[in-house]
Amino acid sequence: MNPSDVVFSLLILAVIGFQVWLTRRVWQSRVFDRSQKLLQSKVIWLLPVLGAALVFALMPEEDDRRTPPSASA
Repeated sequence: MNPSDVVFSLLILAVIGFQVWLTRRVWQSRVFDRSQKLLQSKVIWLLPVLGAALVFALMPEEDDRRTPPSASA
């Protein structure tokens, strides 16, 4: 295995890892309904680099911070 094969393999693994991460992020999102999640997943996997970049760029930011429960006095 020459160095270019290693670099190519690492690049392919990075693309697949990004797509898996983005697909999980889409499915964990509360912004989209099920049909939108299915369509976005198809775009991610049928257009590997371009589709994933498009979904990533257009995906709204979700506020992951939890609001503390209000104290009742």
